[in-house]
Amino acid sequence: MNAWIGTVIALCALVLSGITAYVQHRARKRETLGAEVTAYFHRTSDFAKIKLADGTVRQAGYHLVIWNQGPAPARAVHVQVKDVDGGVVELADSPADEFPLVRLDKGARYPVPWLPMSDAHRGSRRFAVHLRWTDGNGAQERMLPMRRGQTNV
Repeated sequence: MNAWIGTVIALCALVLSGITAYVQHRARKRETLGAEVTAYFHRTSDFAKIKLADGTVRQAGYHLVIWNQGPAPARAVHVQVKDVDGGVVELADSPADEFPLVRLDKGARYPVPWLPMSDAHRGSRRFAVHLRWTDGNGAQERMLPMRRGQTNV
């Protein structure tokens, strides 16, 4: 009887070790297949000059930078900026067909000049950036609260 109990305990330990190894393997695989897309405001030392569709030139003191910090590429990267009330913020130098980005490789950054179209958004400092992308783990989504500093523009 004691030999039988010892065998059952050893078998249970072997099964538990196998399950642990499988879970660790899956976690490592998920990490290597995943992109980690984020966004931040970058203050430019020199204002970027942006020529608008009507021919006027405006200056942008910030860029909204989309950054893939993960080990894998992100595909079909959608970016949507919203104000504190949930309204969509359109950027002057971002045409409607700019997003989704087809691919954003690991470590890649994609700067978009921060120049809201609406006068109501120009003085605002708080926004939310909604990011959606696909990576080796499937569809991903992230909502980031953002706050920019003051500019004289």
